[in-house]
Amino acid sequence: MCLGMLRADEWKPPNKIKDVLALVRATLEAPQPDDAVEASAADEFKNNRPAFDKKAREWVAQYAQAS
Repeated sequence: MCLGMLRADEWKPPNKIKDVLALVRATLEAPQPDDAVEASAADEFKNNRPAFDKKAREWVAQYAQAS
């Protein structure tokens, strides 16, 4: 996830955590694969969405389970 607001040259003291979280939520709801940190994931997202979704489900099952 690439959030311009969090870059050192964009961050301003008046930024509020609620604004950062709103930006994170918006990015999760509408990904921007052309501005991705991980190029291979963005490529798969754009060109092979079923494989991307399958891998995402696998990673959630593996890494995001509640303890």
